[in-house]
Amino acid sequence: MTLKHIVALAIYLIDVTLCLVSIRRKDSKVYALTKPLLMPLLCVVYLVFLPVALRSQNHQLFIVLALMFHTLGDVMLLFPRSKTMKYFYAGMAAFFLGHILYALWFVRAEVGHSIWGAIVMLIVCIIMQYLLYRQLMAGPRKYAPKLVPYSSGLALFAVSITSTLGNGSPVYATLICMLGISLFCFSDYCILRRTVRMPLFGQMVVMSTYIAAESLIVLGILLLQIF
Repeated sequence: MTLKHIVALAIYLIDVTLCLVSIRRKDSKVYALTKPLLMPLLCVVYLVFLPVALRSQNHQLFIVLALMFHTLGDVMLLFPRSKTMKYFYAGMAAFFLGHILYALWFVRAEVGHSIWGAIVMLIVCIIMQYLLYRQLMAGPRKYAPKLVPYSSGLALFAVSITSTLGNGSPVYATLICMLGISLFCFSDYCILRRTVRMPLFGQMVVMSTYIAAESLIVLGILLLQIF
């Protein structure tokens, strides 16, 4: 690992640390400064660690754009929801587009693909979507029509990851990505529960699992290409 690898990784980890510490200390100013930098810095880490020969491939743009849309989502979610939900839904739309772009990378990348893994994950996602819909529709909470379409983006993302399980792709790399998308789903589930006034965990759990999810997905993507 060269100096530029160490510097890029160190700057990202410093920002992650400051962001999480700001949550614990309830420092909204530091949080507002550090959160929007998370995904751009992770994008820099990805490009620095990506071999030069692979950077010119067109599908690498999907990763960059996915992280930029997730950055936009992070910014939108900084706005308070007490007066209006428009920023929340705008952030949700940005994350949805980021998920689709991530999924396009897994479909287009020159790695092994297996239809059977994708089919199994699709069945699992359909069941989870149904259960989520039932929960969000419980009682007077009629949020499902707006929130379930977003979760379909996560489902497509998960299916695309699982499609790389087998046919020559490093299994451990796909499993790392699958762990990442699982944490992403958990983090988003906590946010959805909070939105419908059924909170599960606080912001520290939401952000730490979200950061871990993005980091693991990017790590898995790198490993899929390097080994």
